[in-house]
Amino acid sequence: MSLESIQDFIRQHLGLNAGTYGNDLWRELLAKRISTVGDRSPEDYLARLHNDETELHTLTSLITINETYFYRESQHLKLLTERLCPERLAHRAADEPVRLLSVGCSTGEEPYSILMALRERYGELADRLFEIQARDVDRAALEHARAGVYGRFSFRALSPQLQERYFSAVDTNHFQIDERLRRQVCFQPLNLLAADYPPALAGQDVIFFRNVSIYFDAPTRRRVLERLKTLLVPGGYLIVGISETLANDFGILALRECDGVFLFINESPVMGAPPVARTLAGTERTDRARDTGRTPPARPRESRPGVPASGDSRRPPDTSSHPHTIRRRSDPERSCIEYALIPATRSQPPAQDAPDGPAADAIHGEALALAQTERHQAALERLEPLCVAPQPRPRDLVLKAHLLLEMNRTPNAMALAHRVLEIDHWNLEALLLLGRSAQRQGRTTEAIGFLRRAIYHRPESWPAHFQLAEVYHATGQAQLAQREYRVVLRQLEREAGPPDPMAALIGAPDLALGDLRQLCQIRLTRLEASD
Repeated sequence: MSLESIQDFIRQHLGLNAGTYGNDLWRELLAKRISTVGDRSPEDYLARLHNDETELHTLTSLITINETYFYRESQHLKLLTERLCPERLAHRAADEPVRLLSVGCSTGEEPYSILMALRERYGELADRLFEIQARDVDRAALEHARAGVYGRFSFRALSPQLQERYFSAVDTNHFQIDERLRRQVCFQPLNLLAADYPPALAGQDVIFFRNVSIYFDAPTRRRVLERLKTLLVPGGYLIVGISETLANDFGILALRECDGVFLFINESPVMGAPPVARTLAGTERTDRARDTGRTPPARPRESRPGVPASGDSRRPPDTSSHPHTIRRRSDPERSCIEYALIPATRSQPPAQDAPDGPAADAIHGEALALAQTERHQAALERLEPLCVAPQPRPRDLVLKAHLLLEMNRTPNAMALAHRVLEIDHWNLEALLLLGRSAQRQGRTTEAIGFLRRAIYHRPESWPAHFQLAEVYHATGQAQLAQREYRVVLRQLEREAGPPDPMAALIGAPDLALGDLRQLCQIRLTRLEASD
């Protein structure tokens, strides 16, 4: 018997694929483990795995990679707290918590990050509004998670403010999570290939299944997704890692895009999209939510005291970040809504010497790098000296507009983008941003107008074609969507180098180019099949 028989046993019982690591690494690890336990041959060790559950758990700990950290892929946490949780809370009875499950939770950084994000949004009400469960096949990792003690490397994406708020120092290099948070997460073992899942896991509103399926081959991924689907309530959400999205699109769950983030929804073909997905196609409700910077629940929730209400009064746009505000006016002869720039009445600070030349380029690059890692407030602060210059550069203003949009300050973002167009009538990034903003707010005609204008001036811009294809696709204009997806595919085939970072940041989803090609091809194939 060879080591391949042990690898087959691991694949059948745990779903783990040796190809994820490379066969040489697996063979070396298994040979070392056989020697450590004192077995004379692979046959003896395979027999041990069949009969010794403790050894199977030990081997699992050795072959799984528990590399994670707090606030990893933080855009998922933002989506959860700002869009998904308000919608799920609206669909729960007053005495029922929203149920969240972290599958493949490893050493606990993911479920604790979820809980921290919820506490930042809902305060101590999070304790009763949400139920968080965490599961992993690696029992040693679960013991680590229950202890809640982490080294400095786990905090590389967590802000110092959150670390100080939720952790206390154990020694110079280790920190323990707050006891109240530690008690709120239930950690238990789960083998995703087990014949039966615990009945208590049924009825989940949101499942995090991130950076787990990379260990599985396609048949195993499909099998696991079919099982996870049974745990979701109708309209529930499944979130996978950014690099795993397309590999898990088997049609078992509906793939949707929300605020630039892809996720899966448990909806039947006749059910239609649930509230968050419907807002992507454009509704007046989304328009109101974006203008106020809030996401209202799908229906009034007076019966849930303490939960942020859906009927917040409208407030005037915050104009502190820009010397203009906007006034929206409807033109009865047009189907879109115009935005007029009105100079603000507040006094301006005295002009200061602003960085220019290479120094300005360096600051812009630093702010762009922060934006690409979702550190929006830090990017905004770094960029500000360039934006208050007597004659600010359009690229600095449009990056600031992007940051404001990501921070849900939509009116300010749009006002700034319009200001850029006053300086440069054909600025691609400003047009992309305005198209994206209008799409989010359900102003389809306006979005199409901005994107067509971008394409007229820059027909080679695949982010503009992709964004236009998504608008057409969301609004059921199949033929036009197919045309634009084909254009994107052709342009990506000719893409010789990396895309322009600003245009890609504003106008494209957070996907590698290879995954973007696959997404366009999937969209195109399904649209063609429906004709």
